[in-house]
Amino acid sequence: MGKLVSNYFFTVLYQLLLMLTPFITTPYIARILKAEGVGTDAYVLSVVQIFIVFIVLSLPMYGSRQIAIKKDQEEASVEFWSIFTFQLIVSILNLIVYLIFIQTVSSHKELYYIHISTLLSYSLDISWYFIGKEQIKMIAIRNMMIKIAGIFLIFTFVKHSQDLPLYVAINGGTLLIGQLIMWRPLFKEITFVKLSIKDMKEHIRPIFILFIPQLMIQVYALINRIVLGNISGEIQVGYYNQASKVARIAIGIISSLGTVLLPRMASEFSKGNKEQLKRYTDYTLQFVLMITLPMTLGLMAISPNFVKWFLGAEFTSVSNTLILMCPDIIFVGLANVFGIQILVATQQQNKYTISVTVGAFLSLLINLLLVHSYGSIGTTTALLVAEGVGAVLQMYYARNYFHFKNFLLLFSKYLILSVLVFILAVYLGKVLSVPPMLLTVIQLIAGAFIYLVGLLIIRDPLLKKTVKGFYNHYRND
Repeated sequence: MGKLVSNYFFTVLYQLLLMLTPFITTPYIARILKAEGVGTDAYVLSVVQIFIVFIVLSLPMYGSRQIAIKKDQEEASVEFWSIFTFQLIVSILNLIVYLIFIQTVSSHKELYYIHISTLLSYSLDISWYFIGKEQIKMIAIRNMMIKIAGIFLIFTFVKHSQDLPLYVAINGGTLLIGQLIMWRPLFKEITFVKLSIKDMKEHIRPIFILFIPQLMIQVYALINRIVLGNISGEIQVGYYNQASKVARIAIGIISSLGTVLLPRMASEFSKGNKEQLKRYTDYTLQFVLMITLPMTLGLMAISPNFVKWFLGAEFTSVSNTLILMCPDIIFVGLANVFGIQILVATQQQNKYTISVTVGAFLSLLINLLLVHSYGSIGTTTALLVAEGVGAVLQMYYARNYFHFKNFLLLFSKYLILSVLVFILAVYLGKVLSVPPMLLTVIQLIAGAFIYLVGLLIIRDPLLKKTVKGFYNHYRND
């Protein structure tokens, strides 16, 4: 448990940097590039991410799971090179299609060319190997260094609304450099091996089975955004994208659990340790509920004031979109536990695929019905339906790995404390006459304080267990 806590700590540390990055760069970029530039960037990136989906497939998830169950160096080397060779072949084909696509577009062609560096970075991504080996500290440190370098470059060189191409180049270039850095430590871990067609062929079917739900996720994560842009305009995409960026800050902290626990869960499953799987599930499910509920209600409470100073007056409409989007934090957290940590780790990909596919089709349908009249609000509603339905179906499929009554008890306990946080934050927003940024800080500190006091009053066992596990790990080191 100690190593899991340590891995999660470094993953969250990186997520906290991701959290700070928008606080530092987003207000600046929103004011420099304006709503039109932000919307254009979001729209082009949405298109580019469709190609990224076909490069990535399900390789990070599948690769880390496969490496986790290979303990011998030679076996791990064969597994790595066979999976990466498949990744490289798919990436080359994808880049060829992307270059053909660029010749067909009439607008933003320069940005699409610059995004080749983004596609190359995903083509060379091998972080899944280190995640499978539970060497997450290395990845987190690399990511933090690259992110800090990117922030520095943005503030140094992006000065005018015409600098959108430079902004895109900085994001794509730093990402590519970060991927190249990981190759040096890799060669200390694995050796070159001779591969057979069979070595690569055996990965095709499971990769594509896992790819189907990843593709369906993009239906409501990306295609809905493109539909929004085509019907309601790129400014509405900018509103939706800014709200999504803020919500994803919180979601990233929760998603870290899936990254950390998938290799461990897969390893335990390969050994037949079902009871250990249940213990991990109980621990992570309680943790997710303890974190996501106060995040959701807290963000809803501070959103109106937060958007005013964080994004500027031009993005005031983002507030309503962000409030509506907040429950997605809970849905994604639950999906990480039931979908990634249980269904994928225990090789029940077909059930995971069904849940995501159903949510995706409902999302696309609702988006088409609502986007014309409600713009970004309609797309956000479609997102919530997709994530919510998917999480509920995954919960049902994973019902043998957790106790539902215990889940309801935990949900109720943390919900009551989170409502108190919401009430306090809203009250402070109405009675305090301080600068908007200071008000947000006061709301966050007061909300965190009352929630922590509440956990201490009810003597929450998870708080004690987490602190103890982290302490024991570093004391032994």
